Amino acid sequence: MKEQRLKWYTRFFVALVVSSILFLMIWVFSQFKEPPGFNVLMNSLLLLMAFVCLESIRLTQHGLLRWNFENVSYVKDALAFVVPVLVGTLVYAVLFYCFKWFDHYLLGSEPPLLPHMVSAILIGLVLSLIFGLVLWVVTWKDSYYQAILKNEAYKTEIVNANLHTLRNQLDPHFLFNNFNTIYYLVDEHPEMAKKFLKNVSDIYRHILKHSRGHLIPVIEEYKVTMQYLEVLKERFGEAFQLENKVEQHHLKEKHIPPLVLHELVENVIKHNQIDAANSLVLKLLSSEGYLTLSNTLNPKKVGDSTKSGLRNILTRYDLLTESKVQVERSEDCFSVKIPLITINDES
Repeated sequence: MKEQRLKWYTRFFVALVVSSILFLMIWVFSQFKEPPGFNVLMNSLLLLMAFVCLESIRLTQHGLLRWNFENVSYVKDALAFVVPVLVGTLVYAVLFYCFKWFDHYLLGSEPPLLPHMVSAILIGLVLSLIFGLVLWVVTWKDSYYQAILKNEAYKTEIVNANLHTLRNQLDPHFLFNNFNTIYYLVDEHPEMAKKFLKNVSDIYRHILKHSRGHLIPVIEEYKVTMQYLEVLKERFGEAFQLENKVEQHHLKEKHIPPLVLHELVENVIKHNQIDAANSLVLKLLSSEGYLTLSNTLNPKKVGDSTKSGLRNILTRYDLLTESKVQVERSEDCFSVKIPLITINDES
């Protein structure tokens, strides 16, 4: 969180206001026919009045901070300081008015006159400024540390989401499918089997390397995803078709959460029937700030599907940026549009 510093003219204005109030208080006190004296009971009441003033400021500030001011936090901060100060000043002035009548009947002092009330307002204002500032600083510090804790919680959620992705990618069924493909390629197409095995190895190295990160360069994720798509093309043959319309300059200096593309491709494979009778077309398209993956629909029944893959991606984007993943589904097409994040957008 960036440190907030008051401008010199703001500090000068605060010093001017406080010193003017103090000088005015001294002048008002000099007009009293009866200078303030010391009495244990009366001074105890004045102390109690100051405490009530403090509590009124605290309760008012607490109530204001619970209000919701969307996109105008500076208004909330201003109100949380100014309004409690005004309330505290009013509370002190009312209490002092009652106190002065009590002092008049008990000790025979002057009744509350205009100079008394002016001095009460000035004293209440000074006390309220001090109390309000102290409470505001304490509240700001609490908010600062809560923001730190919230940020750490976000990081933990991101790591958990990435580990969830890692578990999905290392699913035994998917490993079995890859090993099974290699088994049949070894005898029939040895060179293709070597290439297939190399691609699978690179993919899982990438998965293990980036499973705990927040963001990685999208160009790196894209290259590994293309290797994975080569694996799929070898596995499904003509039944799997790829239309790649990604332009490299759209990916430059952009980032995405790790394994997002990989997981989106796996979702396509998981939820669609791909064979000689059911071909599938997968399209990749880039634009300024977005990468879109869409596919034709040949839905197959997936037992006990929790749809956690896409939910996991949405969660990670929610934690990292305000840009939203856009999901569209039509009768014959499913599309996911993922934001490309610049490093300054990272939460």
